[in-house]
Amino acid sequence: MQRLPQQHRNYDVRRERDPRAARRQILWLLCGLVLAAGFVVAARQQVAAVQYGYKCEELRRERASLLEEQQRLLLALQETNAPAHLERAAREIGLQPTRPSQIEAAPGGEQRATQDLELASTGPATVARRRR
Repeated sequence: MQRLPQQHRNYDVRRERDPRAARRQILWLLCGLVLAAGFVVAARQQVAAVQYGYKCEELRRERASLLEEQQRLLLALQETNAPAHLERAAREIGLQPTRPSQIEAAPGGEQRATQDLELASTGPATVARRRR
């Protein structure tokens, strides 16, 4: 490659700037920035989706454990309210089973029970009106 000496006749000639080229460069820069921003937004959404997946799975496990605990507690409640358990607990605190001589019928008890059965067959609104 040959170098031209400084004494060459057009050494002070400068190249003109092309305004179209500058606009094209700015346009390409903006397009690149928009594309990069799109990739960043897509990556953030992907990360958020993965995090939500982990949270959802954690909540599913927690729900399953809570349902197991609820079943365990319901079973314990049923065992506690079982007649055999209640009878045992009553005897532990000194209660005794009722004797037939301790049970008395309320006056008009049979008549009241018969009326309640008749009213129940007619409907709840009628029961409320007849009891008043």
